[in-house]
Amino acid sequence: MKCFIGLPAAKEAVPHLCELQKRAFSLDPASRIIPAENFHVTLAFIGEITPEQAQLVAQGVDIMTDFSSRSWSITRSGRFVRPKVFYVSGERYEPIFHLAREAAEILHTLNIPFDEKSRFTPHITVLRNSHLDEPVVTHPFEWPILRARLFESKLDEDGKRVYVPI
Repeated sequence: MKCFIGLPAAKEAVPHLCELQKRAFSLDPASRIIPAENFHVTLAFIGEITPEQAQLVAQGVDIMTDFSSRSWSITRSGRFVRPKVFYVSGERYEPIFHLAREAAEILHTLNIPFDEKSRFTPHITVLRNSHLDEPVVTHPFEWPILRARLFESKLDEDGKRVYVPI
């Protein structure tokens, strides 16, 4: 099973993200829209693990720090060239970096490999296969921080990618 540790989108943030996504897509109609139910912030990308490993990781994630009384201000957008994704994000917010460090500690403790090559850059992907470089965040909004979760990335019965909390 292909997994990652991440922060799910709070329902209050989804309409704002959808509006930004709509604006971005209008500027880059050849890109691919991320379904709203897949909005998240990845704290650690794990990749393939066994169901037994997933259970151990989920137990570790359950005891991560709870920052649910806080929120992150989404103030800007950007693009990663590889992979070609357009995202929204905000200023550096220490609670999110703290959670990413906790996720890494859990995986190190369990001796489960994960992507450590990439510098952690918290963001919410809204488009894939995008070449857009224009800013789309005109009105900043808050991303309420929910408890971190372990997600499985899989294809649904229609062949669409879905992220299922474990």
